[in-house]
Amino acid sequence: MGRRLFVGLIFVLLYLLLDRMTVYFQMWHGVSAWYPPVGLGLAMMAGMGWWFAPLMYLAGTVASLVNYGESPATLTFWLMNFLVVGGYGCVALVLKRILGTNPRFNTLRGVLQFVFATFIGSFCVAFLGSALFLHDNIIRPNELLSAALNWWIGDTTSLLCFAPLLLVHVVPWLRRYVGLPVVPHQLEFLGRRRTGFRSLFRHLDGVLQLLGVPATIWVVFGWNLARSFELYYLFFLPIIWIAVRRGIRGVTLAIAELTFGVMLMLWASPVDLHLLGPLQFVLLTVSLTGLCLGSLIAERVETHRTAAENEERVRLLLDSTGEAIYGLDVNGRCVFSNPACLRLLGYAGPADLMGKNMHKLMHHTRPDGSPYPAQECPLLEAFRTGMPAHLPEEIAWRADGTSIPVEFWSHPVLRDGANFGAVVTFVDITERKRAEDALLRAKETAESANRSKSEFVANMSHEIRTPMNGIIGMADLLLDTELAAEQREFLELLKTSADSLLVLLNDILDFSKIEAGKLDLDPVEFAFHQTITDTVKIMRFRASQKGLVLNGCLSPSIPPILVGDPARIRQVLINLLGNAIKFTQQGEISLDVDRESSGAGLMTLHFRVRDSGIGIPREQQRRIFEAFTQADSSTTRKYGGTGLGLAITTRLVEMMGGKIWVESEPGHGSTFHFTAIFGLPAANVESSTQKITQGISS
Repeated sequence: MGRRLFVGLIFVLLYLLLDRMTVYFQMWHGVSAWYPPVGLGLAMMAGMGWWFAPLMYLAGTVASLVNYGESPATLTFWLMNFLVVGGYGCVALVLKRILGTNPRFNTLRGVLQFVFATFIGSFCVAFLGSALFLHDNIIRPNELLSAALNWWIGDTTSLLCFAPLLLVHVVPWLRRYVGLPVVPHQLEFLGRRRTGFRSLFRHLDGVLQLLGVPATIWVVFGWNLARSFELYYLFFLPIIWIAVRRGIRGVTLAIAELTFGVMLMLWASPVDLHLLGPLQFVLLTVSLTGLCLGSLIAERVETHRTAAENEERVRLLLDSTGEAIYGLDVNGRCVFSNPACLRLLGYAGPADLMGKNMHKLMHHTRPDGSPYPAQECPLLEAFRTGMPAHLPEEIAWRADGTSIPVEFWSHPVLRDGANFGAVVTFVDITERKRAEDALLRAKETAESANRSKSEFVANMSHEIRTPMNGIIGMADLLLDTELAAEQREFLELLKTSADSLLVLLNDILDFSKIEAGKLDLDPVEFAFHQTITDTVKIMRFRASQKGLVLNGCLSPSIPPILVGDPARIRQVLINLLGNAIKFTQQGEISLDVDRESSGAGLMTLHFRVRDSGIGIPREQQRRIFEAFTQADSSTTRKYGGTGLGLAITTRLVEMMGGKIWVESEPGHGSTFHFTAIFGLPAANVESSTQKITQGISS
């Protein structure tokens, strides 16, 4: 707060000083060539904030009393200061809205917006102020237009020469001093630091710029040759020179120097009043020209700086990435390369690759030693087709003649549809190749071990099944003899356990054969209808033992004779129907077979096994087709089973060219679907399809 009060006090004192200087430099009664206090007030309100408006009103009131001796008893006294502060306060508000908190003149648009706002604001203030003078009979009605024009030209001259100087050079420093946020200034294009003759020339250039403005003022006003005041256009020369060389920061100083110098010369060597108007218009035009040209130079500097920063950022990204990157022109020559590219290819610096044909340098030979013609290189497809190319496994030849396995990407550089070259990226995949080889060896070892295990299990299952069949056979023979009731009960339990163990061994044997790749189909011509009928009859007996109903339905469009493996289709159906019987306590089970498609000597059939059993939760429906898996861990304890039945069924269905899936909801039963492809015999066997269909349905 203390710093703000200090800055406010300095503002009021400087406002009074500039107002007093205007009175001192007033060469004509009632006519001011310019009025610098309004430039100071506008710059401070636009750059520092509205809290300068009361200070400007205070300073204007004190200046009216001290410098002009006006009476505070009139309404015009108070309205006039309110008009000036309010008018330029509105201009400051507009400038803050369109130019930001800390206005800068680094764009032509910003300068034109500033000029437009100040022209309109100063015209309104001048016209309304002159109207107040007319109301108080200070001026006559016929003098209203000339008074307003004189006021407007004087204020505008001050605004264009003084306000930009403060906004560019002083306001940012004051904002930082009082603790307000500061927008970084644009960097001026001062060129690189030079030594020797170039440095001397630059210093001489600065001295000449410093002396150029006063020298021009002296030529126009002090030299007898120019007393006709026809050389006002000479003011353009130093302003344009400084704007081009120093940008907006230099030209704002030059404009202020020119305006102050002209006012001093008018005070020292008064001219006719009728020449003041053209001179003021010349100063306005020179100031506007300088500001516009300086903003254009600032824009160019900002563009150069941004481009340099972007280029530096891209260079840092390219230098920091671990991927090797190089660029090509349309002739395949290298135009840039990053350090990773140089490191992988074994070159010392970019100069070793610049301008070289990269295909001939590092992609000239195939892994087998044969030449690699450029027209066959997929990397150059980016030139020919304009499409990206990817080579997952290639080799790149290094500077020492060795090669490394790499993965290439080539992307075209397009501009308006025209191809200007390509960017090629590659990475060393030596470690990846080693890891892939090790993984492949481990996979082969694991598969070999798995096959050995499956073969062992299959052999053991076969060996165990032989004595198990003997046990079952002897149990059947014993059951046909005279036995006591207790002995028969024990023997039936033994046979039941042996049958269950045989089913388990059969499942393990089939699964082991599948895992070992030794389970093959034996396609033959068979009576499809009869096979399905026999299977349904067998399973219907098992269903009746639980009080269940098993129905079957065959589509009449299915031929009675097909080519396939009847044993495997029977095994699949027994597994699915057996599961349906196992998990259904009451209700019915059905088997439906439909013709799905046919053609080219093949026919696809769709099988459906429906039950009204316990159902399967949705989240478990995919897992049940995996080996050793059931829908719930309690299922095995309650219903028994190995969890291999559906896994074996899935493999058999896939071997028959079909797929299997299930639709089920807990408590609403399940429907297992599977498809299988069968061959059509060369000569169809005539049979009564209708009779067989009625047989399996009865």
